[in-house]
Amino acid sequence: MRKVFICLLIALLGSPAIARAQDEPDSHKFVKVIIGAGALAVGVAVAATSSQTTTTNSVLGSSQTSTFSKSQLITGLAVAGTGGILLWDGLRSHEQRPSTQIGVTAGIAKTIFIRRVW
Repeated sequence: MRKVFICLLIALLGSPAIARAQDEPDSHKFVKVIIGAGALAVGVAVAATSSQTTTTNSVLGSSQTSTFSKSQLITGLAVAGTGGILLWDGLRSHEQRPSTQIGVTAGIAKTIFIRRVW
């Protein structure tokens, strides 16, 4: 009985693996790809417009005035980065994680087995 208890403790506490029954559905991946691509495009557009040059024409000639928004650049890059990560996560294939199974055989030879599934 002591060996059984020790084996159960080792199996339950020693391997905190979580099993997923199946891969993400294709519709979930498609939503990630669409939202990620949209966020990437919006972020790049916002970052690209963070610096603007305005030309003013007058009788004396033309002059150019430049404006730069650091916060707009940072916001655009942050949105583009988040969209890129979401797009990457939607496109990559997710691997199954390992799981631990504990079983008991019933019959003449009563045994407990621990099986690690990858």
